[in-house]
Amino acid sequence: MKWVKTELDVRYVECDPMNVVHHSHYLVWFEIGRIALAREAGIDFSKLSEEMYLPVIDFRCQLKDSARYGQTVVVETALERPTKALLEFKYRVLRKQGRQLLATGETRHAMTTSAGQLIVRIPEEVQQKIDDFLGGIV
Repeated sequence: MKWVKTELDVRYVECDPMNVVHHSHYLVWFEIGRIALAREAGIDFSKLSEEMYLPVIDFRCQLKDSARYGQTVVVETALERPTKALLEFKYRVLRKQGRQLLATGETRHAMTTSAGQLIVRIPEEVQQKIDDFLGGIV
């Protein structure tokens, strides 16, 4: 798998009174990682959203350890090679110092038209960018 790494500083607003990151922020971090991967693959979600949407249809997050205020985390994001109009992303969140694994996760996204109709085939332009990004990686 080809992993795209994104560094994030844990902000005070993301933490509970014990300075531990609230679990809901991991999904936000996953989205930041997805956008970074798309950008690296040459896919512009803002232009894509004029034609289609990528709603989240499933997500999982398994917490392993706590991130805390003031730490830097690394969100690693990978895209599974799609076999239909469904995108599956994998995530790892690590503490930068010591590279301790904090969380793993995945999200699945259907492709729909802006009118809400399911797309059954990835548009050729998007498929080409995904293929170029993934190359020979399985």
